[in-house]
Amino acid sequence: MSVSHVQDSCSPIAGGFGASVEIGMDLGVAAVGGLVEMLSRVPDPRKPRGVRHRVGSVLAVTVFAALAGAGNFREAGDRAADLPQELLVLAGCRRHLLTGRYVAPSESTIRRVAHDIDADAADEQVCRWLREQAAAAALARGVDVAGGDDHGPEGLVGVAMDGKTLRNTVAPGDPEGSEVKLFSAMLHREAVVIAQLRVPEGTNEITQVAALLKDIDLTGVVVTGDAAHAQHTTAAYLTQDRGGHYALTVKGNQPTLLTQIASVLPPAAPGTAHHAETDRSTGKIVRRQIWVAPANDVDFPGAAQVFRIRRDTFDHAGNHLTKEVVHGITSLTAEQAGADLIARFVRQHWGIENKIHWVRDVVYREDHQHAYTGTGAQVMATLRNLALGLLRLAGITQITRTLERIAADRTRIIPIIAAATSTNRL
Repeated sequence: MSVSHVQDSCSPIAGGFGASVEIGMDLGVAAVGGLVEMLSRVPDPRKPRGVRHRVGSVLAVTVFAALAGAGNFREAGDRAADLPQELLVLAGCRRHLLTGRYVAPSESTIRRVAHDIDADAADEQVCRWLREQAAAAALARGVDVAGGDDHGPEGLVGVAMDGKTLRNTVAPGDPEGSEVKLFSAMLHREAVVIAQLRVPEGTNEITQVAALLKDIDLTGVVVTGDAAHAQHTTAAYLTQDRGGHYALTVKGNQPTLLTQIASVLPPAAPGTAHHAETDRSTGKIVRRQIWVAPANDVDFPGAAQVFRIRRDTFDHAGNHLTKEVVHGITSLTAEQAGADLIARFVRQHWGIENKIHWVRDVVYREDHQHAYTGTGAQVMATLRNLALGLLRLAGITQITRTLERIAADRTRIIPIIAAATSTNRL
């Protein structure tokens, strides 16, 4: 099959699966080429002699396999073997001397590369590239990289940080056999992972905030986190050291802070909420109310406002099912963020669980693997983040259906990558 067939494969991405775009051959080739070039910058520790597949080609093919739904090394090898010739050409795969056909890397090669390369270097390379693509997408929407009106009246950008333990894994170099834990940062709006690292053994994600966010410009950024991150050192780092903002929930792990927050908030009397909204999109009715107050006499670095959020869940007959009350604190002033925007940041924080971690667990069955030791688990998580980032940046929200469609016709990968990258925005 010749490369000219790429022209036929670059058809529009249908409405429910992303923005309607017509991608021509040149843009498709350039977009895939740019992706392969980026992955080729990951250092290759293998000795040149005997290498049959370049590291960029192997990683690109693994991403293609993930876009076709591959959840483990065996499936990645199977999906790679079924890739069309035009994709193998664009990935820079080797050509068989006798048959003249381009050959995909095997399962064993994919597995070996995933275990051999520097996982942290791969994460750094991929996340930097995703940050660049997200910034280009923001500029294409007519806003600056700080966000614009999609994020709030002050152009504030939400970045969620959260950790995830990879079950059934063994951390590299750990004699105790502890599982790999990754700490990630995700853009709220785009649902794209823009930073990720492995939490070293003997510590936790609380100590890794500075390392996670070191390469991200925090000007105009609101970092959100769960109650574990309601730490004085974290708040001081985000506001005083980096010039950013935070919106953090607070629970019983910080009893003094929680007491101070509760003492300055008004009573949660019916009809007194500063903002309320009702969501009927989850199969249930969820009513959210938020109360805010100045953070007067609250001893916490950069604190400007405190808040209380109450979530009541009902069935469609109106029967009350659950009630949840969450307290929190933010460095955003009342001029920068009213109750509605604070509520939005807190709600969008959970996108890192719902749009990243849940998808990796359910769609890619990440926690059900039993063959991941050393760096392989982190590398595969990085490539899954990249595959999901490509889909999100292409405007695709129906992830499972899209993976199924790609599995039926792998040439659909080309227009998706083109739609996701800055190549299509020049």
